[in-house]
Formats: sequence, C-alpha cells, structure tokens
Amino acid sequence: MKLKEYVTPFFFGFIGIFAFAPFSLKPLIILSYAYLIKELSFKSSSTRQLIMWSIGHWGFGMSWLIVSVYYYGETSIAVSLIIFVLLILILTLFFSLPLLVIRTNFFQDLRYSSLKYILLVISIFVLNEWSMYYLLNGVPWLIPGVVFLDTFTQNIYPLLGVAGASIIIYLCSTLLAISWHKNKKNLFILCLISLVFFIPNFYKRVSVGEQINISIVQPSSDPFLKYTNNYKLEIEANLKELINLASASSSLIVLPEAELPYVYKSANFKKFESDINTDQTIIGGVWHLSEGNLYNSMVNFQSQQIYNKIHLVPFGEYIPFISSLRGLISFFDMPMSDVFKGKSNQNPMVFDTQSLKKMAPLICFDIAFGNTVRKSNISSLFMVNISNDTWFGKSIGPYQHLDIARVRTIENNKWMIRATNDGFSALIDNNGTIVDKLEKGVTDVLDGSIMLLDKRTIYSQYGYYLPYLLALFILLISVIIRLCLKKQY
Repeated sequence: MKLKEYVTPFFFGFIGIFAFAPFSLKPLIILSYAYLIKELSFKSSSTRQLIMWSIGHWGFGMSWLIVSVYYYGETSIAVSLIIFVLLILILTLFFSLPLLVIRTNFFQDLRYSSLKYILLVISIFVLNEWSMYYLLNGVPWLIPGVVFLDTFTQNIYPLLGVAGASIIIYLCSTLLAISWHKNKKNLFILCLISLVFFIPNFYKRVSVGEQINISIVQPSSDPFLKYTNNYKLEIEANLKELINLASASSSLIVLPEAELPYVYKSANFKKFESDINTDQTIIGGVWHLSEGNLYNSMVNFQSQQIYNKIHLVPFGEYIPFISSLRGLISFFDMPMSDVFKGKSNQNPMVFDTQSLKKMAPLICFDIAFGNTVRKSNISSLFMVNISNDTWFGKSIGPYQHLDIARVRTIENNKWMIRATNDGFSALIDNNGTIVDKLEKGVTDVLDGSIMLLDKRTIYSQYGYYLPYLLALFILLISVIIRLCLKKQY
C-alpha cells in the first residue's frame, strides 16, 4: 500500500485545524472538507481516506485533551497516549464514519454535478454536525462555521447560527470537490470566489441599553497544587486580595469556575465567605454537594441561587462508557472526574433582586452548545461564562474556547462576562468583539462595563432549528422520491 494513500488524507484533515484559532488561516477549512468530499464521492477506497483524515483532524484539533490527561491526571505519557488514541477512535466512529453514507448507491446513481447531489451532500454534513451536540453526551468542537468569526459572513450567526455558516462551508467544499475531480480548470476560480466569504467584517450592530460596571477576578493559582494540603490558604488569600482590588463602582464581581478546593456551604466555604469584606454581589464557581451528588456549579453568594453545569467534559468530569476505570490511575479518582450534570431546564440567575436583572449562567463546556445558550438567553439581559481553562494547559484549547464564546454573543445579541482561572478572561460585546481581556497566566482584576440588552435575534427565537430542519427535509424528500421511482419500475 502506498504511503501517499495514508499521508495525503491525514495532511488534509490536519490542515483544516489551522482555520481555527489561534492560527485563523480560515480558507483552509474549505480545502480540507473539499478533499474529504472528493474522496467520499469519487474514490472506491474512501474508508481508509476518511479514517486518516479524521485522525489528522481530530487528533490535532482535540490535542488539548492529552494535556488534561497527562498533566492533571499525573499519568505516564504511555497511558495518556492510550486514552487519547481511544478518544480519537471514538470521535472517528461517531462523527466521521457516518459520512460513508455518501458511498451508498443512493448517491452513486446521481450525477455528481447535479443540484440534487450537492444539496444531499450538504444535508448529510449538516445532520452529522447536529449529531455532535448529542452523541457521546455532546462534543460540539471544531464546528466549521466558527471560522467565519471576524469575517463579514459572521452576520449569518444572528439569523441561522453557526450551523448556517457551516452550510456555506459545505457548499463551497462540495463545489470545489466536483471541480477537483471533473474540471480542474474551474478549481482556481472557485477557490478565489470562496475567498469572498472571508472578507473582514465591517458591520457592527448598534444597541442601546442600561450599562452596569462589573469586575472579573482571574487568580491564576497553580492547578497542580490546588488539592494539596495547605494550598487552600494561598488560594483564599489570593481571592480575597483580588476581590478587594475590584472597582468600588462595580455592581457585580465574577469569580472563575470552581476555584476553591472545597464544596459549597462546607465549614471552609462559610469561613471564606465571612472573611470577604464587600457589599458587592459576587457570583462564582463552586463544587456543590446535593443529595450525595457532586455538581460543578455557579452560585450567587448574595441570594444563594445556584446553577448546575449541564454539559460535562468527557474524560474530565465523567468517564464515557467505562466506570471501572476509576481506581486504575489517579486521574480517574480526582474529585471532578465523577460529576453529575445539572438539569436542562434551569432558570436564568438573578444578580440584582430589586430590579430583577437576569443573566444567563454558563459554565465552561456549556458555552459550546448553541441551543443550551439560546434557551438560557430567552429572558436574560447578558451572559456570564465561568471556566477553568487551566485544563487546556498551553495548548490551542483556550483560543478555540474563547472563539466559541464570541460566536454565542453574536448569535444571541448579548454581552458576555467571561471569567477563567488563568485566562482568557474577557468582556465580549454583542458583536463578538473583545472589549478587554486578561492574557493567559496573568493574576489580576479586569474592571469594565457591559450593556444589558433584551432584544432577541431571529436565531434566538427560532433560527437555531432551520438549518437542521431544512437538511432533514431535503433528505426525506429525496428518499421518498427515490422510493416512488423504484415502484414505477
């Protein structure tokens, strides 16, 4: 077997990741998917190419997971690699192999250049993307439409969300794949036309609303020492000092995800809370025990309202499939590796009980799930996203996570307060613009102001469903027509 047959698909899967942050070579995502669609449509040995493309794509794009397992699980590099390879194989099985449906006779009987074929391919990819929000408890990472952030095409987000943007990626990629195979003369022209979608954005929504001053605390404590003896005293002292540095004009102080190494309402927590000398409202992440279950939560220190994280990180907060892994290595016995998920119908949090100013609470991985964010913003005026991006280490993960958060602000026309343990903490406006931020590893307080907005976007009202319903409709109609034609013969 020629080495080229393995290296080439791996290469095209690999380069697709460079379209995402922090590299942002955006057009590469179209080239990456164009190669994949070409191989699926026109090559008899497409299964091998699909697997190698997936290893290149998922292997590099989700490489931050090996950082989590190796560093925070205190495992050997061999064990970390085994777990990482297992995860890549699972992602390939669930999110790549279903695309082999394009190899069925249903597609092969169509003319590759026909509109029907193009629409069917797009529909398959859109529905496959939709599955990433639900299979394996959801792993919606590396969604192609995210790459349009900071381009003029990002203005589709308030209408059809990131899935609507992905449709453009799949359309361009399918057209390129057809030209790549049948008429290479048009390939260069189509590539140039595709670049139009990446023109920098110059349109900004102008919104008027009430402004409030806020402060974000970024402690940057050492994650390796967090659960060791006596380090809690340093964490507490650091947080108290930073809270005292927050602007006196701030109505709200936001702490990051689960910074304190003990549970909510424990003796340690009550002591810490009593030592805080401020009348300002504080919202932050905590470990929360309820009826024997451990939750990753956000709490309003003043009103005691609690939000429990809905979407848990695989191999971080829960172990997919294999509960017997607990006890084998220290990683699977860490407190956060057996977390329960919160209910999906939790109400927005209220940070000001007198004027009932509502906020959409989102913890870490929650921000990656568009419909969860959409529903939490139905009656909210702004978003608060707390996260512990120390899990990403020095990988590409924090950059991708920040971009996903920015997309959510555009989709929902809401400002966001993003507080992380060690960066990137940020204030993001409703256009996805980073108004101000703290870099990775910096210990500081970010003071600023946000605007409270209640106007909902088309996406927020019903646009989330349109791309998926359209894709499902095209697929069903095609199947019905195919069955009817068969009966005639």
